[in-house]
Amino acid sequence: MDRLDLELYAERLARHVERAADDLADARLRCAWAELERDVEQVLDPRDLDRLRALGVVLDRAVAEAATRSVCERAEDLAALQRLQTVIERRRAGAVRRG
Repeated sequence: MDRLDLELYAERLARHVERAADDLADARLRCAWAELERDVEQVLDPRDLDRLRALGVVLDRAVAEAATRSVCERAEDLAALQRLQTVIERRRAGAVRRG
């Protein structure tokens, strides 16, 4: 693989890393919101909660639990992408030295 191909691949990979980091941040935010909503459930009328769930404002329990699992999955995705990025950076450095 020539140096240009490595450069293009590294740029593409960087975009994947950026998206994965954004996805992880979003998942963490959804978890924080779910925690807030659990607290709010204690004080809101059940009819209000049902209405808010129907509107999609408040997550139901299953969705909140899925958000928690999503944090772990997104973190693993990001870690794998970063390991690949390390390998590619080493190859790029070798191509520059040969280059």
